[in-house]
Amino acid sequence: MGGILHAIQPVRHIALKSWSETFDMDIVNDTPAHRLLRDGDAWVAMFRSGVLCFFGARPALQARIIASVQAEFTAISNPKVDELYIKTGDRDAVGRDGVTLKYLDEERILLVALRLAQSLALELHEEAVEALLETTLNLLSEVTRTGRLPGWRSGHLRFLASTSATRTEILSRLAVLDNPDIVWETPGLEMLSKELSADLELTSRFRALDEKLDAIHEGLEIMIVASRHHRETILEWIIIILITAEALIMLLGK
Repeated sequence: MGGILHAIQPVRHIALKSWSETFDMDIVNDTPAHRLLRDGDAWVAMFRSGVLCFFGARPALQARIIASVQAEFTAISNPKVDELYIKTGDRDAVGRDGVTLKYLDEERILLVALRLAQSLALELHEEAVEALLETTLNLLSEVTRTGRLPGWRSGHLRFLASTSATRTEILSRLAVLDNPDIVWETPGLEMLSKELSADLELTSRFRALDEKLDAIHEGLEIMIVASRHHRETILEWIIIILITAEALIMLLGK
């Protein structure tokens, strides 16, 4: 017995804590970070990161849930998608042809869906961090050429806030480096969790993102120093001009 676990990220975030929609399905597991629903052989997993996973769910049900989520939360114009083949076997394992599960129970379905959801959400963040890194390099080139930051200070502050928000979002919503609670609550799932993480390269991708965010942060520090130096230089010139004007007024007064 086997099937395809489909994953899609139609929105940036699902506020599961305040949104109680179940689509007339039974709630199997519900936390602020995820919600697992079931109706017969159909499984639906919704994650705070904005990812939806479907296993054994008919296309009509998938379309209805995706449309409902997009109507409720901030939709992504070009949703990311991914999938994993799941089959049953003598033991839990991850191979080239997909994932083998000893049982198609809620713990294993949720664990596989969680790891696939983390991988898909990471992909969106990887693109966002690449864009931030490119912007940082362009700004640093401008600082190197002119000695000051281009544009308005409010724009720089928005860019700084965007970088901090991206890092916070990755850490809080994905928790890539942490084993989920079901791993500790269900004997035998720790190895499956590690194999899934390794197969999807979650740890190495997260660390690569973290290194890029560190590089962006260092670049921002350089730009902030350059901006401060530019303002201080302007202030010094204003003081010099005022002193000169005062001296001229005193001379003319005599």
